[in-house]
Amino acid sequence: MVKHRNIYEPSEPEPPKQEKPAFVESTPDEIRARTRRQVTIFSTIMLVLLAAASWLIYLQEQKGELPPAQRSLVDTTSLQPRPMGTATSAAPTLAEPARIQIPEPAETFQAAETNAMNPDKVARAMGEARIGADYLRARDFEKAELHARKALEISPAMNAAQRLLGAIYIQRGQFDQAIAILEDALKTDAFNAETYNNLASAYLQKGMLDKAEELLQTSLQIAPEYRATLLNLGLVSLLRARYDDAASYFERAIEKMPSDPTPRNNYAVALMRLGKFDEARKQLDLLIDLNPGVPDPYFNKAISYVRENKYPEAIVWLKRGTEHCSPVQAQKFLSDNDFNPIRGMPDFQKLVRKLFPELPAPPTS
Repeated sequence: MVKHRNIYEPSEPEPPKQEKPAFVESTPDEIRARTRRQVTIFSTIMLVLLAAASWLIYLQEQKGELPPAQRSLVDTTSLQPRPMGTATSAAPTLAEPARIQIPEPAETFQAAETNAMNPDKVARAMGEARIGADYLRARDFEKAELHARKALEISPAMNAAQRLLGAIYIQRGQFDQAIAILEDALKTDAFNAETYNNLASAYLQKGMLDKAEELLQTSLQIAPEYRATLLNLGLVSLLRARYDDAASYFERAIEKMPSDPTPRNNYAVALMRLGKFDEARKQLDLLIDLNPGVPDPYFNKAISYVRENKYPEAIVWLKRGTEHCSPVQAQKFLSDNDFNPIRGMPDFQKLVRKLFPELPAPPTS
């Protein structure tokens, strides 16, 4: 028989139902805080990678291990004969900018700035600086300055962009502007050998040798084997007739850039000033073997024979030099005061008339 429950008795309570936890939405402040943490972590990782890459590039460049396409390009300044009208004898000329270094923008930003910048801005600023450096290598100064200024708009204290703008001003001959921007660059990075070297180059172009040498010595203390600084210190030593010092600096520069003709040519000039003519000619012969179409070593070799009072040999090398240059270049070389002792010789006059038939013949006695 089925037992029926008394409907008048209270029923047993049912077990409570387990409710699902309600979904709690994050507040806008919490979302912003979480996003900031994620951006900070990502930015930190990016900056560490950038710093590591910068340090690796710096080490490779100091060792000379980077391929030519990745190295900082520098202007060469040969010690060729002085232009016409110069009163002094065969001293190095600064007709072209002294050796500068075009900065590679693979570097870290200042700490205070990186906190306020996102990785996208960092990449944009570095990209603009790289484009500007490429235009500077191509000697398109207007476009180079445009991109350097764009980089500085994104990152006003970007040291590479400041140095890039300074290098542009030096190439344009705007030395006061170069000095102003490069001194600002030292305020953001007081231990950059490249900045000191480029600043010294600007002062060197203004003829301020004391200031230039002081800056170059500081650059050398920071980076003892920095190639551009060694070359510029050799140039300053030549200008100051400290030929032993000049030879030493150029010799060290040759070790760092053996295929670059500039330090070897300048080393030969220093050896000539020391009276070491055979050693100087060995260096010039190496240059001729490396690049026989460049006229500078031919004329410098002629100068070495003039200074040694070997005039027939000097004429031979003068003739060979004129075969590798235009009449305008030949006029510049032949105007060097070191050729004064042979200027009245018939062979010299014959060479001049051949090159410049429009000139009147010298008066005969």
